[in-house]
Amino acid sequence: MNIPTLPDLAADARLVVDPVLNACAKPAAQAEKYIRQHPGGTLLVAAGLGIVAVLLARALTPAPPRNRALRLLEDIQERLASLAEDGAHAVGKGMDSLGDLHLDRSFDKLSRKFKGLFH
Repeated sequence: MNIPTLPDLAADARLVVDPVLNACAKPAAQAEKYIRQHPGGTLLVAAGLGIVAVLLARALTPAPPRNRALRLLEDIQERLASLAEDGAHAVGKGMDSLGDLHLDRSFDKLSRKFKGLFH
C-alpha cells in the first residue's frame, strides 16, 4: 500500500487549483476595476443583496417551537373558556327547568302512594 506524502498531495492540489486560479484571474481583475470605478453603487448593491438575503432567511425560517406552543396553548385556553361558558349557561337553564317542575310536590304525591300500598 502506497501512502502519499504531504509534498505529493500538495503537488496534486496544485495541478487542480492552478488552472482554476488562472481561469478566474481575468474576471476577478474586471470586478476589482469596476468596484474601484463605482464604489458607491457597489456598496448600495451589496447592502440591497444583504437586505434581500435577511428577508428571505426570515421568511423561510419557521417560527420557534416556543412561539408555536404558546399560540397552541392560547387557542386551547380560548376554546376551554368558550366551552365552560356554554356549560355554565346549560347548567343554569337546567336548574331553572328543575325549579319549574316542582319536584317536591311530585315526590310528595309519589311517597303518599307508595306508603298507601303498605298501610
